[in-house]
Amino acid sequence: MSLPKDSDTPPYRLVAEELRRQIRTGRIKPGERVPSSRDLEARYEIANMTARSALRVLRDEGLIYSMPGRGNFVADPLPSEADSKAGTREATGNGRMPTPEYVELSERLDDITARLDSLLQVFQQLGGITDPKKK
Repeated sequence: MSLPKDSDTPPYRLVAEELRRQIRTGRIKPGERVPSSRDLEARYEIANMTARSALRVLRDEGLIYSMPGRGNFVADPLPSEADSKAGTREATGNGRMPTPEYVELSERLDDITARLDSLLQVFQQLGGITDPKKK
């Protein structure tokens, strides 16, 4: 499965939207493991950093949480959709709001990731590369 090439939305946001939809519709249930960044990389034909950024977005929204060495899991219970969109996200799962510094760095990382993805697409077009892994 690949992402739409003509979208103005950064790839990490497209992947986050797809995972969010799967979580909200119950395809991935609370407590279940979310695909790893490597799995997302292979499934959507994206860079690992892009996949990690998509997971970070969901983590910031409180939809998933990480367990070191085990992976990412869907939160139980799920935050309401209004909470996720209204900025009442939990950064660490401990009930605290993210600090302004965390929010700023998160936004900067999102911007860098989007620019990196754009540059990668340009280089692939210039070099006539369709899939850098199959070279």
